[in-house]
Amino acid sequence: MLRLRDAINPVAPARPEDYGGVLYDRFRGEPDTLIIPVIDEAGRPVGLLDRNSFFLRMAAEYGRALYARRPISELMNHEPLLVDVDVPLADFTADSLSARPSELLSGFIVTQDGYYIGVGTILELLQASSDANRRVARALAEASGEAHRARKFMTEIVESMPAVVFVKRASDLRYVLLNRAGEQMLGYSREEMIGKTDADFYEPDLAAVYRDRDLEVIASGEVKVIEEDNIPRQDGAVVTLRTKKRAILGPDGQPEYLIGVSEDISERKRAEAQIARLAHYDPLTELPNRVLFQQSLREALSRSVRQGETVAVHCIDLDRFKIVNDTLGHPAGDALLRAAGERLRGCVREGDTVARLGGDEFAVVQCGVSHGADASRLAMRIVEAMAQPFDIQGHQVVAGASVGVALSPQDGLEPDELLQKADMALYRAKHEGRGSFHFFERAMDETLQARRLLELDLRRALGAGEFALHYQPIYSLTEDRVTGCEALVRWHHPERGMISPAEFVPLAEEIGLIGALGDWVLREACREAGSWPTHIRLAVNLSPIQFRDRHLVGSVISSLAASGLNPRRLELEITESVLLQDSAANLAVLHDLKSLGVRISMDDFGTGYSSLSYLRSFPFDKIKIDQTFVRDITDDPDALAIIKAVTDLGAGLGIVTTAEGVESHEQLDQLRRHGCQEIQGYVISRPVPASELAALLGPKPAEMDIRPEEVNPTPPLRRACG
Repeated sequence: MLRLRDAINPVAPARPEDYGGVLYDRFRGEPDTLIIPVIDEAGRPVGLLDRNSFFLRMAAEYGRALYARRPISELMNHEPLLVDVDVPLADFTADSLSARPSELLSGFIVTQDGYYIGVGTILELLQASSDANRRVARALAEASGEAHRARKFMTEIVESMPAVVFVKRASDLRYVLLNRAGEQMLGYSREEMIGKTDADFYEPDLAAVYRDRDLEVIASGEVKVIEEDNIPRQDGAVVTLRTKKRAILGPDGQPEYLIGVSEDISERKRAEAQIARLAHYDPLTELPNRVLFQQSLREALSRSVRQGETVAVHCIDLDRFKIVNDTLGHPAGDALLRAAGERLRGCVREGDTVARLGGDEFAVVQCGVSHGADASRLAMRIVEAMAQPFDIQGHQVVAGASVGVALSPQDGLEPDELLQKADMALYRAKHEGRGSFHFFERAMDETLQARRLLELDLRRALGAGEFALHYQPIYSLTEDRVTGCEALVRWHHPERGMISPAEFVPLAEEIGLIGALGDWVLREACREAGSWPTHIRLAVNLSPIQFRDRHLVGSVISSLAASGLNPRRLELEITESVLLQDSAANLAVLHDLKSLGVRISMDDFGTGYSSLSYLRSFPFDKIKIDQTFVRDITDDPDALAIIKAVTDLGAGLGIVTTAEGVESHEQLDQLRRHGCQEIQGYVISRPVPASELAALLGPKPAEMDIRPEEVNPTPPLRRACG
């Protein structure tokens, strides 16, 4: 009697903690392996992975990048069909077909005393039953009942399979069997196919390919796997099959039949194609992404070297995308990106590549450039096209764009190098006013190298103790004495000497160091202010970037606690940009700071939007009038009128007004006359180190007797964060 022991395959098992990527590679490297069992440490089966379900699950998870590091315990069938090795094959098949047919079709695990010894699949069962049929036929006189059961078993198996099963005669390759799944997948009934060859259904060239494959299998006697075969159906559609064929030998040991089992992998191939597209195309704009852009650029550069042509790389950045995204919302921002991508497509020629690199940054590979004028014309077309309004959700939006251009071979022959230099040129175009284009120049590279060195030095400087604080007194015109000092950070570079805050503060903001630098300024300034007279307040500038760190309030609290400084003596200065960016969250932070007793000042008032709504949205303690208005107060009636309006506004709202950059007695007299309450500038004192500050903090030092000290002709260093 035929038992399962005769039809098992001792496939090497996997463990539940094995990664999906390992199993993926194994399935790809073992095309004949249809199922893999999963066992525990003791050797007991705990799960099963079948090839087709595994690859479909992989595709549904969007690729190997997402499943490769997951244990297969998340992907396997946790309730596989388990069968004892000594169960009669026919009994097992009959019982399983009625109880768990789908499990039988995907494979099963054979055990002995509960421990794994092998697996079984449809193909092994078919082969085993075929061998059994021949043995039964030879012993028909003694076992005709067994032969009948075996034939019935094979018929039920074949008809119940979800995969195509077909059999051809080896002598003429005519079909002698086709199961129900074969009818459904191929679109032909078995009555139409039995007794005919592939030449009766398919084009001559395709039929010849199928015939050659079949003859190869018959001649070799080996199993042949066709991993991907696109088969035309009767209705004109195409189904993609994975087919496994082998010859079945007759009683004389010669090939008598050819049997094939095909699984439909159309859905899997569609999923794989989608994965491949996601890997190379931006899903929002459907433009090539950075990966495909790099590939296209590399191919274009290779052609250009052979043909002696120039390739231009254009880096494009939307000038006002952030404003659209912030004011109209992310859906409008996405719509703008899609529309910008379409407009860029319309600017280039066939053969050029338009890609979205990320965010609002696009790029173009321009091939066949004869001279720089060709690249200039395309860059100008892009600038002009992007300057035209976009209709976004009923809003007329002007986004504008800046373009940076790099050319091969003069600017480089490597994709990364050209893209980097085009990006440098883009930075220059944006810096010079946006809505324009700029070509890469060698000086840009030198500037970038200098910037990189400065960045490295800046990252080291805080730990090396190279920063120091200087303080500039704030003089009260109503009390006629110094009532505060503004802390200003200075960097004394060991080789370059004093570096302007105008140079290193923006860099610190850009590379993410402003938080650490700002915390140091706050702690150090509070510590030094703790030793000042109690009527002297400390003013510290905050960068808008610091508001992105939700630990800002905690940093202020810890600095006050460590120094013992009364919160009412601390003034934190912000600019209008804090209220322009994420205003609701930033206002909440300002209110938290205000609740500590800390004073809040609006710095550089008059240089930005200067919206009066800011003064209504938050109870500022002070307005600081920017020095650009103070500088012209004696010569420009408009500047004087603006200062008078601000001081009147402050008086009406109960807000102190402080004029910055006061350098002469004439300016001071005008400010006093028009009600300004405080002044700050060289007429009082330049910023000085903490060691020189004590002489300025007494009750009206002699040098402040409204006698202008000699004004340093060098303009003051830009006020920095803190």
